Amino acid sequence: KEKSGSPPAEAPRKRRLHWPSFSVDLSRPKHRRILFLGIVGLALLGVVILMGGLKTYEYTESAEFCGQTCHVMESEFVRYEYSPHANVDCAKCHIGPGTSFFVKSKIDGLKQVYAVMANTYSRPIKGPVHDLRPARETCEECHTPTSFKDNVIKNIVHYDNDRDNTLVQSTLILKMGGWQENTGVGEGIHWHITNPVYYIAADEGRQIIMWIGVEQADGSLKEYFARDMLNMARDSFVEEARAEGKVRQMDCIDCHNRTAHFIPSPEAVVDEAIETGVIPQSLPYIRAKAVEVLTPNYPSEAAADEAIEGLADFYKMSQLQELADASPSAVSDYQAKVETSLNEIKKLYAETNFPEMNLNWQTNPNNARHTPFPGCFRCHDGKHAAVDESGNEVEIISVKCNLCHTVPIVGRGNDRLVEAPVVVGDVPETHADFRWTIEHRSVTEAEEQECYDCHGRGFCNNGACHNLSHPPDMLYTHAEEYFKTGDQVCYTCHQDILCSRCHPGGIVANP
Repeated sequence: KEKSGSPPAEAPRKRRLHWPSFSVDLSRPKHRRILFLGIVGLALLGVVILMGGLKTYEYTESAEFCGQTCHVMESEFVRYEYSPHANVDCAKCHIGPGTSFFVKSKIDGLKQVYAVMANTYSRPIKGPVHDLRPARETCEECHTPTSFKDNVIKNIVHYDNDRDNTLVQSTLILKMGGWQENTGVGEGIHWHITNPVYYIAADEGRQIIMWIGVEQADGSLKEYFARDMLNMARDSFVEEARAEGKVRQMDCIDCHNRTAHFIPSPEAVVDEAIETGVIPQSLPYIRAKAVEVLTPNYPSEAAADEAIEGLADFYKMSQLQELADASPSAVSDYQAKVETSLNEIKKLYAETNFPEMNLNWQTNPNNARHTPFPGCFRCHDGKHAAVDESGNEVEIISVKCNLCHTVPIVGRGNDRLVEAPVVVGDVPETHADFRWTIEHRSVTEAEEQECYDCHGRGFCNNGACHNLSHPPDMLYTHAEEYFKTGDQVCYTCHQDILCSRCHPGGIVANP
């Protein structure tokens, strides 16, 4: 207790902080030196930060950063290096010029970094990229529609699955088309880019096209509906899709969707390997055997290599049969060819199959052609019709092959002089019908003989078009063919939407 009359105890005083005083007196030489050194130091630091930022920016925009720093993109980077765009940095196409898309891409990149850290990223990486910058702002910086003028002679090399791996060459002319400044006409393959075309797809992969609108000179749209969807021509289907952002204007990417990341089929990579000589054509049945062993989906690259090594047993038996009386040098040469071929097949597998990402040639359809995926036939299938007010079909999107290319001329072996197609006189009325391309296979013997009046007999000996023969029991056996060919055979001519007529519940993969 405090004694009465004593003064009250003082409250403890708060301790005050004293900041050190700082003053610059430029009249003093020491201060001038310190200030000068400080300014120089800050300037140097600013230069270092600026240079570091620029280098960091350049690196994050490089193909090496996109494809090698991120292991998820390794498979895409491998295919990119084999593409015609291997010297074009990823950012040139995926981002393009301008600040807004750069910032948007980096924000999206943060989401991808999180997905990698959380191990929730997609396997495989499916196309198309839905937020990709419009092709007119990227592709057309180098490829303008006015530059596609000349036709291109295309020679396609294949090899048969026979003992001799017989060479088969298909020659055709690609009608590149595009916008012709001197005539004011758009035609050929690139007609689609010089004329506004819109479409609605039924699936994320844009493989099933339900509606197509072609802008006319007066700004109106000529509309075509998939035959399965003709009833939608009478309702507000298109308006609703447009409100939901599902109406897309066709651009380069709708056909050239795998330009920088294309994975060729087993047949294509083996044909190229034989053509370039890395797999010897003289090795019996090597084309058939290589395709056979590259086609299955293996759980790992090691499992694929083991299966490929299994071909050695086949060639050991073949050696006993074909080289029983051969000289030691011939046997040694044969064995060297087998070893070289097996090593090359392993390399082909590693370049086109990525089991850890569930990625192979079947994962993302290539739309730049119409085999083995629908490609052009997504629209040019004879099954997209324009209708009148009564719902009657009045026009069909053309299915004529020669809109985009001439009919292929095919030669086997060393026979390059195949009788070429020559049309004499007026085109018959039957040929003007859009169904003719598909239905001409059913002509009578007499009508077939009439064909030869204009077309040489070599015209129909054409494996590029006439290798699709359907047996009488196809209605009951097509499921087996569908499975054996990797779910692709039907899509050459038929859209998936047609399957729903008999399979309303959808198609079960690998039943």
